[in-house]
Amino acid sequence: MPYCPKCDMEFVEGITVCSDCGGPLVESEEAYKKMKKEEDAEKAASLENLRAAEASLEEETGKSAAPHEDPLAPMGKKSVVHPGVYIDAAQRYDDMKSSASAFYLVGAGFTVFSAVCWMGLISLPLLVRIVITVIGLGSLAVGFKTTQSAKKLAPEISAEKERTQSIIQWFTDTYTGKDLDSRISAEHSDLSEEERSLKRYELIQDYLVTNHDLPDPAYVDALAEEIYGKLFEA
Repeated sequence: MPYCPKCDMEFVEGITVCSDCGGPLVESEEAYKKMKKEEDAEKAASLENLRAAEASLEEETGKSAAPHEDPLAPMGKKSVVHPGVYIDAAQRYDDMKSSASAFYLVGAGFTVFSAVCWMGLISLPLLVRIVITVIGLGSLAVGFKTTQSAKKLAPEISAEKERTQSIIQWFTDTYTGKDLDSRISAEHSDLSEEERSLKRYELIQDYLVTNHDLPDPAYVDALAEEIYGKLFEA
């Protein structure tokens, strides 16, 4: 069955796009796991080759090949700048509800039309009637599954809002815009306004990643943007 690796959902045959996130579906969950395993193996092999090359370089030069790190990264962590748009739980819930409504509408239309065909009121070839019936019932099934997913997501909305406000409140209570600018000025004395803005943004990200368990880079970006606005644009 078609499978969405991002949402961990399976769909009926014939569906090619996930109704929740809009991403393309893969052939099946088994096929995705196999592909992921192969990718992980390739990454592990590449990492091993890189380590071997670094070890060889260290033997030749007598110096350790260290990665270049952002001097502003606190507590040894690298600056984390990830492009992407974060979609919060409330927006995902609304998107799921809209998708479910669309599938219900399409499914109901096709199902009613197929019933009329099976009753002999409209004459269509047998194969066409079967296809129309499958599309109708399949759409209704996807709509029902999407509705169930939305119900499971609903409790996360308030929890996510509370966590977001808690993190933002912690940051603004702990750091001020002057604190960040002082840290940046200590490392970089001659920056344009655009470069300074970028360093502020990166530093906010670094502090967030260092002090909180935030595995989603897009969520970090969203938090950093809101904190930046409170500290420097309020």
